[in-house]
Amino acid sequence: MTDTPKTPADRIITQFGVDRLAHWTTRHRSRVHAWTWPTAKGGTGGAIPSRVRPAIIEGAKRELGEVITYADFEPKDGETYLMGGV
Repeated sequence: MTDTPKTPADRIITQFGVDRLAHWTTRHRSRVHAWTWPTAKGGTGGAIPSRVRPAIIEGAKRELGEVITYADFEPKDGETYLMGGV
């Protein structure tokens, strides 16, 4: 098994951590984890919901001085969204 993130959600969670993302987005930790689950299992298939993206962008800038953009929420090299019951 590789440590390389497989989805945009994996990458963003690895970058900022579940607790920080839960705080910024006012979502429970379990909902943040659900971003990495296939849609068939109640997750978002590796996508971060568009409604929480502005909070993540603002939180990263305000608390960490990191600039991220909407493009950072899209798949990068080797990443993809999860399909169905994977």
